[in-house]
Amino acid sequence: MARRTIDVVAAGPPSSDLYDPAASAWALAEGFAARGDSVQVAYPGREGDAPAPPGVTAVPFPAVTGHVGTFLGEAELAKEAGRRLRPTAEVVVRDPAGVGALGHHAGRRPVVVFVRSLVDDEDGPAGRTPAPTGRPPLGWAERRKARRLQRAALAEATTVCCATTVQRDRLRNDYGVRPERLRLAPLAVRTGASPPSREAARRLLAVPDDVPLAVVLPTPEPAGPELLAPALEAFQRTRLIFPGARLVVVGAPEAKGASVVLRPERTLEAVAAAVAAADAAVALGRGHAVDPGLVLSLRAGVATVAPPEVDLGGLGDGAIRRVPTSDAGEVASALAELFADPALRRELGERARDLASPFDPSRLIERLRVDGALGPP
Repeated sequence: MARRTIDVVAAGPPSSDLYDPAASAWALAEGFAARGDSVQVAYPGREGDAPAPPGVTAVPFPAVTGHVGTFLGEAELAKEAGRRLRPTAEVVVRDPAGVGALGHHAGRRPVVVFVRSLVDDEDGPAGRTPAPTGRPPLGWAERRKARRLQRAALAEATTVCCATTVQRDRLRNDYGVRPERLRLAPLAVRTGASPPSREAARRLLAVPDDVPLAVVLPTPEPAGPELLAPALEAFQRTRLIFPGARLVVVGAPEAKGASVVLRPERTLEAVAAAVAAADAAVALGRGHAVDPGLVLSLRAGVATVAPPEVDLGGLGDGAIRRVPTSDAGEVASALAELFADPALRRELGERARDLASPFDPSRLIERLRVDGALGPP
C-alpha cells in the first residue's frame, strides 16, 4: 500500500490517561504510522510534552488565546492548528471535531472529523449528565455562538464520524449534516502492550486466584460517591451470596467498603490490568459516547454488566449483560448470575472479543479507507 501523508489535529499532547480528550486522536496517529504513513499531529501544547508514538511527528503550538477557556478560544486554537497543516498532506483528521474551522488550508483535501460531544452536551440539557468542561453554563446568546462555531467545524469536513446512533441522529436533525457525509465509527482505543495474565494481574491487585472478582470501570471523569453508590451497594449484596468476593474500583478518587480495592489510576495499563484479573465488570452509565474502559473490558473477554444508557455505538448488545436500570438490586442480581455461571461468562467473553475488534485503530483506519472517507487509495 502506498505511503500517504496524514495530518492529525488533536486536542492536546499525548497522555497516559485513557480518558484524555486527545487520546483517540493519538491512537489514530499511531495507527496511521504503523501502516507506514507519514504522520504529523498538531496540538495545543509545548516542547517537552510526553513523547509522541513511534513514527509520529509532534507539532505543538501555544495554547494561549485572547479568550482562554471559552468556545471562542477553542475556535482560535483551531485556526492555529490549521496554519500548521502541511501543504503536502493528503488527508486531515481532526479528533475531536471541536468548534471553529481549521481554515482554508483544510479545504483542499479530505477532512475527516470525529464528533465526541456537541455544544448542547456541555452544560447538560434536561435529562443528560453535563460534560465536565469547567465552563459556566451557557446563556442563550453564548449557546448560539457556540453552535455556530461547531457548525463551522462540521461544515469543512468531507466526512463526519460519530460513535453513537444518538449523536448521528442529532448531527443530522439538529446540525443539518447530510446523511451521506455521516459515518457511525467506533472510538479509536489504543491496544498498548499485551496485558498481564489473570494470575499476574491478581498479584498486582493483591487478590487471591480462587475468589470471584468484579471491577467497576472508570467513567470519563473520576466518579464521585453518588455515581459509585449503586455499584458499591450491588457488590455488598452479592457478597452475601459469595462471601469471599472482591471488587476493584478503577479510576475513582475514593471508594470504601468491605473487600473493595481502589485503583485510582486511569491509564491504559491500569485499566487493562484490572479487567485482566476480573471475572465480571460493571460499566456505569455516564457520558455521551462509547466508554474506552468498556472497550478494554470487551477486549479482555470479560462479561460486563451495563445499564441501558451505556452505548456501544450501534454494535449490538449480544456481548454484554444488560440490566433494566442502574438500580443496585438489578446490578447485584446480574453480578451474582455471572459469578455463579462460568459457562455464561465464557460465552459472553467470546462475543465480547469479537465486538471489541472494530475499536482497534488499525481496523478503524482500514474501514475508513475502504469506505472512501480518506480519499482515493
